[in-house]
Amino acid sequence: MTYKEAAKANGKLKYAVTDVPPIPLSILLGVQHYLTMLGATILIPALICPAMGATTEQTGQVISTIFFVSGLNTLIQTSVGDRLPIVQGGSFSYLPAVFGIIANPELQSITDDNERFLATMRVIQGALIAVGLIQMTIGYTGVFSSVLRFISPITVTCVIVAIGLGLYGIAFNGVSQCWTLGLTMMGLTVLFCLYLPKVKICGFPLFDLFPILLSIILTWSLAGILTAAGVWGEDDLCSTASTMEIVQSADWFFFPYPFQFGKPVFRGYAIVPMIGSMLAASIESVGDYYSCAKISGAPPPTTSGIIARGLAAEGIGVLFSGLWGTGSGTTSYSENIGAIGITGVGSRAVVQCGALTMMIVSIIAKFGVLLATIPQPLVSGLYCVVFGVIVAVGLSNLQLVNLNNQRNLFVLGFAIFNSMSIAGPGGYFATVEGNPFGTSNGAAIALSIFSSPMIVAFIISLTLDATAGGATPEERGLSAWEGANKADVNNDPEYVEVYSLPLFFAKTFRNCAYLEYTSRGKMPNPPENGVYQPSRGDLGDLCCPCLFRGDLDEEGNENNEESEKVEPGDSPIGNAMIRSTACNDDLDVEVASDGEKAD
Repeated sequence: MTYKEAAKANGKLKYAVTDVPPIPLSILLGVQHYLTMLGATILIPALICPAMGATTEQTGQVISTIFFVSGLNTLIQTSVGDRLPIVQGGSFSYLPAVFGIIANPELQSITDDNERFLATMRVIQGALIAVGLIQMTIGYTGVFSSVLRFISPITVTCVIVAIGLGLYGIAFNGVSQCWTLGLTMMGLTVLFCLYLPKVKICGFPLFDLFPILLSIILTWSLAGILTAAGVWGEDDLCSTASTMEIVQSADWFFFPYPFQFGKPVFRGYAIVPMIGSMLAASIESVGDYYSCAKISGAPPPTTSGIIARGLAAEGIGVLFSGLWGTGSGTTSYSENIGAIGITGVGSRAVVQCGALTMMIVSIIAKFGVLLATIPQPLVSGLYCVVFGVIVAVGLSNLQLVNLNNQRNLFVLGFAIFNSMSIAGPGGYFATVEGNPFGTSNGAAIALSIFSSPMIVAFIISLTLDATAGGATPEERGLSAWEGANKADVNNDPEYVEVYSLPLFFAKTFRNCAYLEYTSRGKMPNPPENGVYQPSRGDLGDLCCPCLFRGDLDEEGNENNEESEKVEPGDSPIGNAMIRSTACNDDLDVEVASDGEKAD
């Protein structure tokens, strides 16, 4: 059984990573992915911009910018990064460093709010540019892989569980601000996901594919109806009374562009704390990569090659965040993984379609402002569902671990509990005043690291799991991952289909195969036919399969006489190519055999 077949075996995963749904469906499913991270994306500018002295109009510009850059960074990650269907967006890991920059006396001494906003944003931009270049260097040199090769399913479980549990403070607490909207959102999502997925409307599985989108639309509509009926006043957190006024006063269009807030300024007191934030965000993303691969039907990513590519792509994203001025660095979004678990849609093409849609929508300023008016209790109700799924995905890694071993139970319990006790909501660093480490740049880095539940869980679980005896590699779950770290990435059909770079990038850069050397001590085997075959299942296959098919299939298969001919529908690649009858109505498609099976 292949990894894709294993993921689809329970009937929940409908579209795996390389599957390509029809264009209209892909657009709707892609927008649904972005709606799951809407609250977090808007919350970052809403928190930092007023503290910087920004006006409402300037805050709206930052919101449009972060949407645009999020879409751009997602396209980069899914195209030349780890190639997994994972959304990139603003990271909360950077907020401690950002607020430290905002509070700097040099910037606080500026009395004019507009000048202080622009000056602060330029310093933040300079720090993000510097940190982005550092992260790109770490990724493309494979430095981080020396640590990643010690990661086991125990460590991954602790990190992913900490990601989900670390955000529970903004979930039900937000629901309590408006019980009607929060509980309605939770109830509808549960109803559509668990009780109505088999119900079809005119033969279409509406509830099965769009549980989140439907829940948001219905709950938001309810808020509008009750507000119009006079149930809630304008100042009520449940109310949507100010929505139309805000939308009407906004400009129609806003075009984000690099250096729109001025020339970046580089300051040591800003760059050094940002490094700690970057490390925290990187560790969080590593857990997301494993989780996303598992839930979307992809093989586990190799630590030195594929994960290094992903981290380098995030470095490019942080660099672009600094160039455009989003106010925060970028990271992989856990909400997106939760959405895959709920909807069963793990298609890379869908996520890319959603990314392109959000880039276009970000230019329409009124639409961006409209999304910004979604009631927060509604978003909190969504978090209660999505973050719970993230925790469950993390725990699912334990099926590879021997839980009858007391040593493994100790590491799991100790790491998860103390990640919450130290850095979680209500933990020590969430309640202590000031920085207990001091006022130096090193203290700022330490605070950024130990304020993140994900990185605390990573440090504790990695240290204990790698140094404590009492468990064999098989009991730790490492034997199940040996195939991933030793995978023949250039010849294994599943790895080529999912992780190979697209188009000419595969042949030109040889899939960055040199990165595998850092953990293997040798270069991976080159393709047996001498050709680095590009992967499929991208936005190009969705929009114009005949163009993206081109001569690549002929080049990749010229030395493969045993390719297995399949019927349309048997292969995600075949589905993508045959979908467009404009190319050739009598098209025959050849794909590689299933190859090695998953454990």
